[in-house]
Amino acid sequence: MKTKKAPKTISIKAAMQSVEKTLAKIDAGRKTAQAAEPDTEAPQAEPKPEQAKPLTEKQANARASRQALRALCNTLQAAAKAAGMEETPNELLRKYYAQAGHAVLRTFQEWKQAGYNIRKGEKALLLWGRPKPSRLAKEAAKQAGKPEEKAESDFYPLAYLFSNQQVAPRQ
Repeated sequence: MKTKKAPKTISIKAAMQSVEKTLAKIDAGRKTAQAAEPDTEAPQAEPKPEQAKPLTEKQANARASRQALRALCNTLQAAAKAAGMEETPNELLRKYYAQAGHAVLRTFQEWKQAGYNIRKGEKALLLWGRPKPSRLAKEAAKQAGKPEEKAESDFYPLAYLFSNQQVAPRQ
């Protein structure tokens, strides 16, 4: 008689370590890219319309945050799948943050309206926002004369939230 093997489970701690390694690689890549930039800027020709414009520092930071969040979600989803759980990425992120004590998550404005201030130096926790149609999908729908529909190319913006551990009552 064959015995069934228990499904392989990955602990959240192991997932955290994997995520921390991924974040360290991203930071190292960013530092390498910054070190490779020349100190003196040579005059550049006007960019052609078909060439992509270089990213600003804000855009580069947002891209790095998205990559880090994507890596964290992939790790959490792999652990959840191995454990037989079917949850959305945001549900997994909320559970992940809850293990560190971040039980109540709200936006900056919501905390402000509730009578709290965000402590100085606190960094926002990231979740995926509501999907928005991409610019290309909007343009294609407009040209075809069709209303905007949910497309495969939806853009998921970042949602910046703060937890109950990051706020203090307003005085």
